[in-house]
Amino acid sequence: MAKLNIGGGKGHPKLPGWTIIDLRDTADLVLDISREPLPYADASVDVVFTSHTLEHIQPANLGFVLDEFRRVLKPGHVTDGRFSGGLLRIAVPDIALAIRAYAAGDLAFFKKAELTYRDPEAPIGGLLASWFYSISPLGNGHVHCFDEAYLAHWLTTHGFDRCVRSSYRKSVLEELRSDAFDRRPNSSLYMDVWHEGPANGETR
Repeated sequence: MAKLNIGGGKGHPKLPGWTIIDLRDTADLVLDISREPLPYADASVDVVFTSHTLEHIQPANLGFVLDEFRRVLKPGHVTDGRFSGGLLRIAVPDIALAIRAYAAGDLAFFKKAELTYRDPEAPIGGLLASWFYSISPLGNGHVHCFDEAYLAHWLTTHGFDRCVRSSYRKSVLEELRSDAFDRRPNSSLYMDVWHEGPANGETR
C-alpha cells in the first residue's frame, strides 16, 4: 500500500508504510507539491493525509495540487458500510469557527486554537486576520482559508465525488483515528474525500 502524509514534516511521526512529503528536510521525500507532480502512477495510492497544509498553498496553485491528489488516488467505495479504496483525509483551519468566535468576542477561542499567529499579542481582530493571511518574511504562513462549503467546492471542481465532513479522530479509516494524524481538535475542519471509479476491475 502507498500512503502519503503531505505536509507532515513538522512533528508528525514516521510510521511504517507511510511516506512524509514536505518542503522540510525532515521529510522522506522533499517536494514542492504546489509546483511538482507527485512521483506516483495514476491510481496507485491508497491514502493521502494532509493536515494544516492546504491553507499554505496559493489559490492559483491549489487546483494543481488537488488534481495531483485525484490522479494518484485509487477510487474509493463504500460496500456494506465499509470503506475501501483510496481516501483523501484533509484537516484545515476552519474559518467558520474563527468568524463565529470573533463575532462573539471569544478571545479564549483564539488563544487555544492551534495556529501560529503573526502577532500573538494582537487584539482579537489581529488574531482573526492571521487565519486569513499570515505570510512571514520567510515566506511561510497562511495564504488561503476555508469553510466546509468552500473546501467542498474546490474538491468537487477537481474531480472528487464524495466530500464528507468528519470530526477529530473520526475518519472513515480507523488507522487515521490517532494523534499520529489528527492533532488539532480546537481549530480544524476535517473532511474525508474520495472519487468513485470502477470497482473490482470493472469498467464504466
